[in-house]
Amino acid sequence: MPYSDVLLYVYGAFLIFGGLMGYVKARSMPSLVAGVVCGVIAILLGYRYPWHYAPYAALLLALFLIFIMGRRYLRTRKPMPALLIVVLSVIVAAVQVFNLVTIGAGHEPL
Repeated sequence: MPYSDVLLYVYGAFLIFGGLMGYVKARSMPSLVAGVVCGVIAILLGYRYPWHYAPYAALLLALFLIFIMGRRYLRTRKPMPALLIVVLSVIVAAVQVFNLVTIGAGHEPL
């Protein structure tokens, strides 16, 4: 199994877990919905990674979360969960850019 698939599975699991924790700790339904939706999208993209647009979609998801959670961190200055999601999203975005530059879209990653 290629590392890009595993990375997206782990990323999706972290997003789902973060949404669940946001709901448990703060009773935040938006955190639950956003975490589960983004996590499921990441897992599905990992499952369908050889699909031509999957690396682009994964990159867009990561950039979206960097923007949203980066703004949240700058506003609240609380590192959890915003900074953790930003760091994970930067890693995912970097891997997607690397894959797109080196092997292109629609091919099996290294």
